[in-house]
Amino acid sequence: MILFYVQHLLGIGHLRRTVSIAQECRAQGLPAEVVSGGVPIPLEPDGDVRIHQLEPVKSADLSFSRVVDSGGEPLSEALEKARTEKLLEVFHEVRPHALVTELFPFGRRRFRFELLPLLEAARIAKTPVVCSVRDSVQRRSLERETETIVWLRRYYEKVLVHGEERFLPFNESFGQAESIADLLSYTGFVDTAPGDQDQVSPKSEPEILVSAGGGNAGASLYHAAAQASALSKHTEVPWRILAGSSPDPTFLTRLRQIGGKHLTVEANRSDFRDLLRHCRLSVSQAGYNSVVDLFTSGAPALLSPFTGEGGETEQPARAGHLSAIGRAQVIPEDDLEGAALAARVDGLIDSGPKRFSPVSCDGAMRSVEALKAYLQT
Repeated sequence: MILFYVQHLLGIGHLRRTVSIAQECRAQGLPAEVVSGGVPIPLEPDGDVRIHQLEPVKSADLSFSRVVDSGGEPLSEALEKARTEKLLEVFHEVRPHALVTELFPFGRRRFRFELLPLLEAARIAKTPVVCSVRDSVQRRSLERETETIVWLRRYYEKVLVHGEERFLPFNESFGQAESIADLLSYTGFVDTAPGDQDQVSPKSEPEILVSAGGGNAGASLYHAAAQASALSKHTEVPWRILAGSSPDPTFLTRLRQIGGKHLTVEANRSDFRDLLRHCRLSVSQAGYNSVVDLFTSGAPALLSPFTGEGGETEQPARAGHLSAIGRAQVIPEDDLEGAALAARVDGLIDSGPKRFSPVSCDGAMRSVEALKAYLQT
């Protein structure tokens, strides 16, 4: 049995990636369960992976500077105590053969109130602990990196980096990566798309497909895209905005009013991957799952990496590498407004953006193989 801990705050990529790896564990005959501390999100298909839900918390804004409860209030000592007790209760109930923490200790430092007791419980029980982390993390000070290394050396046996070293080396975002090279293992990118995304969508005119994942960080992109759809000189090319998993209907109406008559605005669709395979151009941020979608679909792309209000560095790093290898073009978030986006999209349509050969992202399978190999040693 493997127990995964994950805490999503704004988007749902962290949760989707963790659940995908847990699903693959079960597919390979390795029981797995997940503890989630974020707002509950319906994920399909969720198979038979059990998800233990802690009292949910989320980011108060795009800066990630404050974490609040489901009612928007700051975390209380009582809530922190309840979450910690629940987390330890799950750990002792499940009695896992391995514990996997997603992102921590490279991030989610705010949750050390519950994670350090969990890690101590795992140490006492002699339960191996593994970190699961995406290809790029938020850059931190030398002091913070040193603190991360102290936790890694005290509690962790392995760090699974869900990326490709030749594409984006981990040391570009974590400066002291060389000092933990013995712990690092690259798994490749984890594809989180459910199986039903292989369905074939009704064929239509190739469109400009705008998306920003399932969270709430894409509002500025959606707004600029709605404006751009009305300003584009290529009135023959339709636009489609997929505005998140559960968008506010009022927000959707506002986008439709701003956009041109050839703009469609709707919630995320289960056939998203197929829409990507046939689109004229993908316009998105540069989140982990969005990049995986581009790799696996072969869609040409214009990226506007999310930086948020607190200077997030993960998406710009990823977008920069995609631009360097000619896989995508980039429009900085600070330049994201209707006229500028329309001009960039029109320029790409004029040049006839080419499609790329799809690339398989089998990081979930390779992650589970690494876990199984480690547990068998």
